Amino acid sequence: MKATQRLIDSVWTVEYEKVSNGKVKILNYSRNDPEGYEREKELPQCKLVEAEERIVTHLWLKPYNAFDGWVNEKNAMETYEVVNPKFIFSYEQSKENKI
Repeated sequence: MKATQRLIDSVWTVEYEKVSNGKVKILNYSRNDPEGYEREKELPQCKLVEAEERIVTHLWLKPYNAFDGWVNEKNAMETYEVVNPKFIFSYEQSKENKI
């Protein structure tokens, strides 16, 4: 599953897998995923919630809204705990490593 977050002229795409009720595993997080740009309006909007040292702990999701691109605690429709927490920019996979 995928969701996006637009930051200025970049679309950051998070690819994740639901592993249990309320928990997800992040598979990839990148601004180089063409699907995020092509399907931005179809995919949910997201926010990766970070703790100390930019370690991702939660994923918040809401339906796409062109006029409200920010996901926060009040408007998130789905909230998930991340089962593989790590530094936010260490989730990106090279094309060779993607299955």
